[in-house]
Amino acid sequence: MERFKKLHPATFSRIGPEAMEPERWINALEKAFAVLECTDAQKLICVGYQLQNEAEAWWKSTRPNLEATHPNPTWEQFKEVFFKNYFSESFRDKKEAEFSALVQGSKTVLDYQQQFEDLSHFAPEHMKGEASKTKKFEKGLKLEIGSILSVMDIQTYAQMVDKAKTIEDRLNEGTTVLTGLGKGLNTFQNLEWPNETF
Repeated sequence: MERFKKLHPATFSRIGPEAMEPERWINALEKAFAVLECTDAQKLICVGYQLQNEAEAWWKSTRPNLEATHPNPTWEQFKEVFFKNYFSESFRDKKEAEFSALVQGSKTVLDYQQQFEDLSHFAPEHMKGEASKTKKFEKGLKLEIGSILSVMDIQTYAQMVDKAKTIEDRLNEGTTVLTGLGKGLNTFQNLEWPNETF
């Protein structure tokens, strides 16, 4: 707990004007947990310490119910009840629809990844497994990236993201080289050759 406190994690007491605040708070905690390599039990101790006022009262009443269903609740199970309480059903439905329709479009792979991960909390249950998540990410990529990845044997979401970024970098390098070659050709073509004497 002392090591956790030294990271000065934010507290959470209630929903403010920013609708995505609960998710941002969870994401910030997860960064701290990754640094400290916390177990699920340690994460729940830390999160209980960071909840204040209304949120603390909510957790005091919710925890016994969660533990009755899951004697050793995991961090993922905590997040599920937390998001269910702090995001209204209509908001969750809207975000689930956004997740289902999400594609890379004109975004970079990194921007697509960030939006994908922000919305993945709202993914329907059948999309939450590693294989489904990986396939959904691949299908939303630009055709020139997704078509290359579709023939590779990629097992995890992290590998899929990493390979997509690598392919994007290579494609961008190729475009830069071709653009440079094009400029060189144009310069050559625009030279004023002395037509009559040549």
